[in-house]
Amino acid sequence: MKSENFSRLASIGPFCGVSCETLERVFRGTQSRQFAAGTLIAEQGVAPDFLDVLLEGSVRLIGRGPDGRETVVQLCQPVDCIFLAAVLTDAPCLVGALAVEPVKLLSIPSQDVRRGVASDHRLALNMMGEQARQARTMVRRIKNLNLRNAKQRLGCYLIALGDRTGSMTFALPVPKNQVAIELGLTPESVSRAFASLQEYGVSVSGRTVKLRNPELMRAECIPDPLIDRLCGEPPLAGDSTS
Repeated sequence: MKSENFSRLASIGPFCGVSCETLERVFRGTQSRQFAAGTLIAEQGVAPDFLDVLLEGSVRLIGRGPDGRETVVQLCQPVDCIFLAAVLTDAPCLVGALAVEPVKLLSIPSQDVRRGVASDHRLALNMMGEQARQARTMVRRIKNLNLRNAKQRLGCYLIALGDRTGSMTFALPVPKNQVAIELGLTPESVSRAFASLQEYGVSVSGRTVKLRNPELMRAECIPDPLIDRLCGEPPLAGDSTS
């Protein structure tokens, strides 16, 4: 394994503070993998061979029903651990993973991850913390999808981006079609939501957004710290808004 990949993995949440001895054992079989846009990275219903750490690109987690219908469960962005729960429990993936754009992964053999967790207290605590953050992110997403309409979802997403960048003029971090996926909407619904927010001071040109009256936006869309994030709570790597 290249030293720069080792250093990068050792610096992310699940592995921070873990002894070099443990990390050397866990990372010994790690592979760097790249996938073109549109490539199926993992199949639903199959136990994962690797804990994939997403370094570049974005990955869509897709659930498929018995009748073939599909739903986007989550959009993963760097840096994030994909299928952590399935790896830790040696269970089938509940969803499949599709590369939205060219993707680079560092893939750690699942067995090595489980052995490391079983033998190293710090690594086990780190993995518990990472899994807890991912679970909380999913609960936030469910609340966002079920308790808000399209305008409120988009408005709170934009408010969060403005707060994070410290400016009310900013660039969307992903194309609008990916914003739609994150918010559980169609591209057409996102376009309509942008249009409906114009009267609250929102203007958009390409990927550049300006919030001319953020307080009016807040009054209309009602950001909620239990959905959008508790103040001071550390973000999940790769989790931008939910």
